[in-house]
Amino acid sequence: MIIEKAKKEQAEEIVKLLKYICGIHKKGRPDIFVSGQPKYDTEDVCRLIDDENYRIISAEEDGRVVGYMIAELVDGSKHPHMRSVKTLYIDDICVDEAYAHKGVGTALFEEAKRIGKELGCVRIDLNVWAFNEGAIKFYEKMGMTVSSMRMEYKLN
Repeated sequence: MIIEKAKKEQAEEIVKLLKYICGIHKKGRPDIFVSGQPKYDTEDVCRLIDDENYRIISAEEDGRVVGYMIAELVDGSKHPHMRSVKTLYIDDICVDEAYAHKGVGTALFEEAKRIGKELGCVRIDLNVWAFNEGAIKFYEKMGMTVSSMRMEYKLN
């Protein structure tokens, strides 16, 4: 398996995996998510590959993308009452269903740790939906802990 900075020619494969995530989210929260509408299209992925504040990492096996990570360098806080620290925010990690439990996610997370240290980050942050128990278990296995919770009260 090759873990490296994503290339623009991999953008379409990354978008296919983004659509896979859409299906998971739509199944878990149909009241919020629209199936088949990824948050990034091919053009967006190419733009993020060029953006110095983002790190798009691909996991390639046998010439195809089997996983990816989109991470953003966040330098500071938007809130004056909070300390301003560098953070690597994982916007997305996805592994092709056929490659689940084969070390792809772990390799991508290890790369996130390496990048975060290289950039002088204090921590890695991410958001995960409460219904996504598999992802929660994975992140806990990677050593992540809950730092805050977003709660909701459904009116309908």
